[in-house]
Amino acid sequence: MKHKTVDGILDRALMGYDISLAEGLVLLKQTDPEAIAAIRMTADKLRHTQASDTVTYVINRNINFTNICEQHCSFCAFRRDDGDVGAYWLDWAQILEKATDGVRRGATEICMQGGLNPQAKINDKSLPYYLKLVETIKQEFPQVHLHAFSPQEVQFIARVDGLEYADVIAALQDAGVGSMPGTAAEVLDDEVRRVLCPEKIDTATWLEIVSTAHKLGLHTTSTMLSGHIETPEQQIGHLEKLRSLQQTAINQGYPAKITEFIVLPFVGQEAPKPLRRRVGRDQPILNDALLLGAVARIFLGNWIPNHQPSWVKLGLAGAKEALVWGCNDIGGTLMEEHITTMAGAVGGTCMEVETLQMAIASIGRPYQQRDTLYQKV
Repeated sequence: MKHKTVDGILDRALMGYDISLAEGLVLLKQTDPEAIAAIRMTADKLRHTQASDTVTYVINRNINFTNICEQHCSFCAFRRDDGDVGAYWLDWAQILEKATDGVRRGATEICMQGGLNPQAKINDKSLPYYLKLVETIKQEFPQVHLHAFSPQEVQFIARVDGLEYADVIAALQDAGVGSMPGTAAEVLDDEVRRVLCPEKIDTATWLEIVSTAHKLGLHTTSTMLSGHIETPEQQIGHLEKLRSLQQTAINQGYPAKITEFIVLPFVGQEAPKPLRRRVGRDQPILNDALLLGAVARIFLGNWIPNHQPSWVKLGLAGAKEALVWGCNDIGGTLMEEHITTMAGAVGGTCMEVETLQMAIASIGRPYQQRDTLYQKV
């Protein structure tokens, strides 16, 4: 009987229908190898029709400008308090130096996110500090796309300065921010968030800030931090919220929308002990990440066609495997990455373009450099 249900759901998906929450849950809960193989094949076929056989990548440079943070998320090994061993806060010259290095190495994108540092102010205001971060890079490299500041950072600036989210986003956009990383989503379920990141914005606020960005013409990405304490019900609920957010952007004719979806499997090696003990392992389970990625393609693909694994979290071999489970993009070169690396990830922090190209070619698929918004370079 089980197979009939799974086959029926997959047939509907292949006919182009959106599957329901309940159907997505059935797929996520499969343990039978044959059923999982059928899910993988369906995700791969949908990837082919929704996003083509070409695997894309972006040349980008990551700048995590500070790890000093007022919050204490239970999964985070990156954050420090001011004055802690290992705490850092880059100055303008260091930021410019990293940007210059990225551009010299062919980066079309600088991705910039950091801790919520209460001291990061100019004239006692938070927004001018963030604007100066943007201007430091954009004055020197106006052509570079700045993919910067998560919904959590937007809320932080708005709260510190007593501003509306829309005012913060518009100011960052005017200064030169080109798109918003859809991080800090973790799992869009407030029960999970109470354990994982009790001080972070709640689900409704994350969705509101991303939707506001779309209304204002700022494209975003979307992510899910998976494989810790969340249930399949909570995973599919997260995907459903992203799908309906994207449907709103498209159906309302907003000038921007979600460009991609990325599964970020939890790396626990250096995570704070209570959560690490609760999860009970240090590295992601590849098969779980692959199944979730496949179901995400089936559930979201009609609305969000670009799906990307995290080679930082899964390693290049795991990311390559994800390309036959529904992913069509292998992400970026990054050049430097601290947040996942400090959590004990094994994927490394820098990927040469040639290494990414060889990984893609090894599975017999063509590759293509893209920019942040998925235009060919």
